[in-house]
Amino acid sequence: MFKQCRVLVTGAGSGVGQGIIKALRLSTLPVKIVASDISHLNAGLYRAEEAIVIPKVEIDGALDIIIKLLKKHRINVVMIGSEFDLTFFSTNKIEIESRTKAIIVVAPPQTIAVANDKWLTTKFLEANNLPYARAHLPEDIDEAILTSKSWGYPIVLKARQGTSSRHVHVVENSKKLKELYHAIPMPMLQRLIDIPTSEIRNEYTCSIFKAVDGSFIGPFTARRTLRGGTSWNIEVSNFEQLKEPLLSIASAIDCPGSLNVQLMLTDDGPIPFELNARFSGTTAVRAHFGFNEPEMALLSYFYNKSITKPKIGCGVALRYHEEVFVENESSSSLSTGLHKGVVNPWF
Repeated sequence: MFKQCRVLVTGAGSGVGQGIIKALRLSTLPVKIVASDISHLNAGLYRAEEAIVIPKVEIDGALDIIIKLLKKHRINVVMIGSEFDLTFFSTNKIEIESRTKAIIVVAPPQTIAVANDKWLTTKFLEANNLPYARAHLPEDIDEAILTSKSWGYPIVLKARQGTSSRHVHVVENSKKLKELYHAIPMPMLQRLIDIPTSEIRNEYTCSIFKAVDGSFIGPFTARRTLRGGTSWNIEVSNFEQLKEPLLSIASAIDCPGSLNVQLMLTDDGPIPFELNARFSGTTAVRAHFGFNEPEMALLSYFYNKSITKPKIGCGVALRYHEEVFVENESSSSLSTGLHKGVVNPWF
């Protein structure tokens, strides 16, 4: 018999936060979901059982405010749905847990630093003799052009930090590189692995879950298309050729809970290009096909139970937009925890 667990999900207005909530809804565990976000104008707050607004983690005094909220709402577990919250909760994990008794499901700061910085990700892969796409940090636009010419176009110009394909460009020539370079914060160059396509072909989003005892569950493998930096069409299957390199990556990095690996499959084998030391945007898709990472996190880190090897199904997930309606209210009168939104049964 499992005791009830009150789970706070941050970033409930984001795709990741909503994915965590959906996955928890699929679980048979006795979970009470408390959705949270920094703005009251986020749809996820109006579909949860309980909802609160939390401060931005960057403001002065955020730690004490969040600790008070965790105590007030009797939170047992915190799951992070916003990448902007990761470093805060990781850095303050020990203090928050000691003052609230809530469990923070988060990777250590050094792991988040590697995953959040694409240059450090590349160096981590290289240092561990894992496949990687060659990268370079140019000192200025002149060096960037010289490097790009020596590699041969097209090349990838990207920011060292960022998600959802923000500031990521496939550059065809020096003229385009000059146009884009100064608009990219902390620019880096990377060898192009393959040309991005709108077809489900060679880009993959995968996950491995690390339990509290250090064992690995998975991997979960899927290939996808992107729209606006988000996985849009996802084909889930057992891509056996990815299993060994994914387990090698997971073994080389300290990442309790979920590790998301994005890669491309080439003639030379799979080449990873991004790591996310957190739940990802396809969390709900994975849960639907039997790989429920939020549920596994509760079983392992809260209930201290072993995880039965999941039976992962196969199929295709096709995403679309949805609306949450709150009738007879204005944007200024909406109150989290008081108003409940509805979703129409369109289909």
